[in-house]
Amino acid sequence: MASEKDGGFGWGVIVGFALGMVAGVYLASGPGRDRVEHLRTRTIELTSSARRVAGGAEGPLRRAVAEGIEAARRRRGELAETTAEAMPGREGDDA
Repeated sequence: MASEKDGGFGWGVIVGFALGMVAGVYLASGPGRDRVEHLRTRTIELTSSARRVAGGAEGPLRRAVAEGIEAARRRRGELAETTAEAMPGREGDDA
């Protein structure tokens, strides 16, 4: 009798595992496969739209940086002119 109890649990585990595998395969081949395909398609769509949005921001950003550099150059020139006008005799002096 003791041998029947010991073997029953082991077989129960094996049969339960086998039934779980069969149920998992059945569920994965049905509606689960459609859901995975839908998620894959949606992920591709979102990735491409994110790249498009990120790439679209690059143009205005570059333009703003270029405008800032040009404004800094103009201001530097203006300050150089103002300094030269304020100190007219300083260019040729030996200090």
